[in-house]
Parts: sequence; C-alpha cells; structure tokens
Amino acid sequence: MPRIASAIRLERFGYDPDILTQERFAGYVIPDVVPVRQTIHASAYLLSMSAIRCLHSDESHPLRLSSRNHQTTRLRPVGRLVPIVPPQATATLRPVRSGEAFRIISPPRDGLVRPHLAAAVELVFETFARRCGATPEKPLEIRLARGFQSGSLGHGEGRALDIVAVGDKRLRAWKHEWDQAMTAAGQISDAEEKDQATASERKRNLGFGLYKSLRDHGGWRVNQGGWHRYRGVTQLFGPWTAIEGPWKTMQIANPTMYQRERLADQQWVFEQHQDHIHVAR
Repeated sequence: MPRIASAIRLERFGYDPDILTQERFAGYVIPDVVPVRQTIHASAYLLSMSAIRCLHSDESHPLRLSSRNHQTTRLRPVGRLVPIVPPQATATLRPVRSGEAFRIISPPRDGLVRPHLAAAVELVFETFARRCGATPEKPLEIRLARGFQSGSLGHGEGRALDIVAVGDKRLRAWKHEWDQAMTAAGQISDAEEKDQATASERKRNLGFGLYKSLRDHGGWRVNQGGWHRYRGVTQLFGPWTAIEGPWKTMQIANPTMYQRERLADQQWVFEQHQDHIHVAR
C-alpha cells in the first residue's frame, strides 16, 4: 500500500470470500476520490478488477461499474484510515537541563516534561542555587524521578515532575533532619533562642529551601476536573506541604460528607509525598 500520509494507518477488515480469486489488485481509494461519498461507510476501499462476476451479488452496492473491456470493476471496503496521533507527552517533551549554578544528576529521561514546566523549574533551580552560594565550579546537585511515566496521571502527559534529592541528601533525609530540629527547638524555653534555632534550620535545610522556592514561584497547575485527590488544588506537594502550603492542613470542626472526603484526600496526598516534591504545570 502506498503511503497516503505519515499520520494515517490502515486498519484492515476481513477478506470477503464472496469475491473470486481471479480479481486483480488495482489500488486503494480513499473517500475524497470516491464519486458517491454519501454511500461510503469505510475510510479505505480496495479497487479490484475481474473478468468474471462475483459469486454473491450485492445489488445495493452503488459503486460497481462496468468498464469498456467488459471487466467487472468494483470497490470493496478493506479497512478504515485511522489517524496516528502521538501522545502529547511524547510529542512536546524535553528534559530539564542543568543551569550555571545547578546540575541535574539524574538521567535525562527522568526529567522529561513539557517545555513550559521544564523552563519554570529551571528558573527556580537556578535562582535557589545561587541564593545558596552555588557556583558553576561547585553547582548544586538535584536529582529528578518519574518526570515521564506512562500511565501515571500528570506524569504521563509530561505535566508533572518529581524531585527526589537536592545537595547531598534525598528529600526524606532533609525532612527527617527538619523534624529533629523542630522537635529540639520546641524544647527550648527561651523564645529568642527558639526562634534562632528555627531560623537556622530553615536556612540550612536545602530540601525545605527548595520547596519554599517552588511555592513562592507559584503558577503551578490546578486541575479542576482531574483525579479526585488532586482536584481543585495547586499541584505542589512535598514533605512540607502541610505547614507551608499551598494546601495547608485543613481544620474543619464538623465536616460534611464532602469535606470528610477532601480531608481524606489531603491526608493521602501528605502521606504520599514525604520522600519527594511533586510539581505540575
């Protein structure tokens, strides 16, 4: 079959046993060149010619013609043309690239996302890395994961990215150190010393700092009609979401049925994002 278009493929129907084997293949016909378009229900026809008639006569078929040499010419539906549309995720993705002050240390396929998401996180990474004192000679290392995962909502479209490590630690380790520091600060009786201890950890902890930078940058995806646990909320989740937002822990005294569902959704989101930062656009 000649190639009609790069974005089209032919889905074949079964062979019609009522047509004699003496038929000679003459080519394919697509709907745009078929004379009586209103009578065609398939998208591709096989043009065949035979010196004898078919075993089974279908007089209702309007596309049977008689040629000058008395051969029988007929159009037989053999399939339909189906557009081949590549998934949007694979058609417009690119990896998140290293900058001057930060380096992506994960494989490019782990950071394969939509260009607008890649550009946004690259800007945040660069700004945050410079604020931390990173330089081209000693860049801040960042590891990504599941930037593109077929079948995963958000990730499968290239709209979401997971950040699993920054600096020399994974996000879970940064969160563990954060919890230890906050527990220790909570035991300090002097208010000024307590504030200093908290401020010191906020400045030192790269996981917390990166999450805050992403939150402050804003503009992340809000999927109004998507997966129910993400619906209607900004898709920036991580170990610090409960206290820093943008979806802080909801406090509802007497929740309705719907509110109980949303509280359960939020709790699930918090639990599932303790070891990475999920961001979508």
